[in-house]
Amino acid sequence: MDIFEIIIGSYESFVIGVKFRLINEKCKEVELVQSFNDHVHQASIRAVACSSKYMVSSSTDETVEVYNMVKRCHIHTILQHSGTVTSLSFTPDESHLISTSEDGSIAIYETGSWKLKKLWDKAHKGSGVSCLAVHPSGKLALSVGKDKTLRTWNLVKGRPAYTTNHSSLGAYYFFEKIIWSPIGQYYALPLNTKLIIYSVETAGIIFNIECDQKIHGTIFLSENLVCFGTENGFLKCYDIIKKEKIWDMKIGDIRVKCLSKVDEWFITALSDGHITVWELKPNKKPVERCSIFLDCRVTCMAYSTSHSKQDIKNESEEECEGKDEILESKIIVNLNSETPKSKLKRKIQSNSSKKKMMKSSLKRTYISQSWNLMYTN
Repeated sequence: MDIFEIIIGSYESFVIGVKFRLINEKCKEVELVQSFNDHVHQASIRAVACSSKYMVSSSTDETVEVYNMVKRCHIHTILQHSGTVTSLSFTPDESHLISTSEDGSIAIYETGSWKLKKLWDKAHKGSGVSCLAVHPSGKLALSVGKDKTLRTWNLVKGRPAYTTNHSSLGAYYFFEKIIWSPIGQYYALPLNTKLIIYSVETAGIIFNIECDQKIHGTIFLSENLVCFGTENGFLKCYDIIKKEKIWDMKIGDIRVKCLSKVDEWFITALSDGHITVWELKPNKKPVERCSIFLDCRVTCMAYSTSHSKQDIKNESEEECEGKDEILESKIIVNLNSETPKSKLKRKIQSNSSKKKMMKSSLKRTYISQSWNLMYTN
C-alpha cells in the first residue's frame, strides 16, 4: 500500500518520483521504490511543489511544468517568466499557484486553468526573487530576494504590505529561503551559517542559531521544534522556546540538501541522491526505516499524498462528462492576461526510454517502472 510519494528535482534536469510503501502491515515493514522519472525540462530543476491533485516543477530553463498526479501525466507548461523560476508554492486551499523568478517577478495562477491572475513584475524592485512562502492561513506570504529584503504580501487584497531591510547583515549572508512553522506563529530565515527564528506576534527575533557549517533544508518538525541539515552531513534539532539543542546526528558525509515531514515520517535527501525515510520520536533522534540511492544530484524535494482507485475513477468520470476543472477564485483581482498556449498533453515516458537520453558518463541505474494507474493494496 502506497503511503505517499516523494518528488525529487535533480541537477541533471530530471524530475523523479519515489513511492514510500507499506509492504507488511503486521510488522510495519516499509520500502522506497522508484515510480517514475521525467525529462521534460531542458536544464537543472530548481523547485517542485505538490497539491492533492497536481505536481509542478520549475527549472533554470524558465518554464513551469504541470503534472496531473491522479492521471499520471504532464498536462501544461507555463511560460510566464524570463528568468530562472526559483520557487513554487500552492496556497493552502490549493486554488492558486505562486511562482517567483530571478527576473524579479512574482506570478499567481489559477489552479486548473493555469491562467495568470496577478503579477508583481518588480516585486523586489527589480532584483531577483529567491523564495516565497505562503502562511498556513493563506492570507499572506513572505518573500526574500537578492536585494536582501523580506517582503510581506497581502493575498486577500492582492498587494504588498510592508518591507524589512536586512542589508545591514553584510555580503556574507545570502537570502535564499523562508520557512513557516506548521501553525504560522513563527518563521525561519536561513542565512548561510546562521538560522534566525522570528515571531509573528512580536515581529522580532526569538532565537538565533549559529552553526559552523552552511545550513540547508530547514524545516519545522512542530511549532516549537526546528530542524536543519549541514554541509558536512549532520542533522540538528532545536527547541526554539527553550532555546536549546534537542538532538543532533550524522547521516552522511555530504551535504544534507532537503528535508520534509509527512505526519510521523521524516524525509531526508543528501545531495548525492541518498533518500531516507525516518520515523520521528518525541524529543529523541529519529529512527531510520528505509532508504534508496538514486545516483543523481538532488536540488529540491516535495511530496504527494497517495491516490486511491476511487480518485482515478472520479477523475475519469469528470473527463468523460466534460466538467470544467477551473477552481473558483478566492484571491485577488484578475488581470486581463493569460499564459501562453500549453504543450500538448502527453503521458510521461518510462524510465527505459529515458535512459537513452541520459549522459553515458552518469551511468544511471534507475529502476524501470513507467507511469501507471496500478495501486498495490
